[in-house]
Amino acid sequence: MPVRTRLIVTALLILAWGSTFTSIKIALEGCPPLVLAATRCLIGGALLVLVALAAGRRPGLRGNLGPYAVLALLNVVGFFGLQVLAIDHLDSGYASLLLYLQPVITVLLARPLLGDPLGPVRVLGALTAFAGVAVVSLRHEGEVSTYGIVLAVATALSWSLGTIAVQRTASRVEPLWAVALPLLGGGVVLAAAAAVTGGTDGLDLTPRVGGAIAWTTLVGTALAWLLWMHLVTTGEVGRVAVSIFLVPVVAVVLGWLLLDEQLGWPLVAGTVLVCAGVFAVNRWPGRRDVRAT
Repeated sequence: MPVRTRLIVTALLILAWGSTFTSIKIALEGCPPLVLAATRCLIGGALLVLVALAAGRRPGLRGNLGPYAVLALLNVVGFFGLQVLAIDHLDSGYASLLLYLQPVITVLLARPLLGDPLGPVRVLGALTAFAGVAVVSLRHEGEVSTYGIVLAVATALSWSLGTIAVQRTASRVEPLWAVALPLLGGGVVLAAAAAVTGGTDGLDLTPRVGGAIAWTTLVGTALAWLLWMHLVTTGEVGRVAVSIFLVPVVAVVLGWLLLDEQLGWPLVAGTVLVCAGVFAVNRWPGRRDVRAT
């Protein structure tokens, strides 16, 4: 892929993922969390299924139902479901910092689960990222909830385990279907959970909320994953992983500009530390290139 094209696709991907934290926060003003998560997954998954069918890709279901189920549980129910719950209790920018500990947690888990070496740079990067979260958590002046922090860390952990599951099944499951089918299956589970916990009670579809739901679904889910899949198929993911630390920067800035979230020195310092840590663990990969997915 030409350098210019890669840079454009990477920038669009970072903007799509970074802006999703803001759009989720806005959507939650009038949409119950699990309803939002289910809507995002079902519509986004359906769109990706159509793309996969149009491209002539086959899901290869025979013998792979287990891997698909694991991805649906970890990367959809665990990630998308817990993500909206965490953002519902935290500032969107702060939540993004906690969730983007995922590459750091993945590197730490890859040691016992995949046998990847850590190395001093990765260890230092992990410590730097956790230090950044500590700075923000201890001195953050905005909306802070212990429950929200627990949810965000659980989200990052689930996402990390899902990333490792992708590494284990990469040769067995077609990449586009590995996103599309888990989104649909996980969306069904999230829809059932939403129905059990109150359904659409509290739903208020104002233009602002409806627009945020549409952005979260179409840009933050369908478009973002198509961009990611394009980078996967062109072999550019390793380079993009180095830039992934910019996602929480975008989320923090947009939260400040659009949601009037606090931007004091603890958040700025913590963002720098977290981003530096994520950059370090992605810049110096171990034996395997374990990436965010």
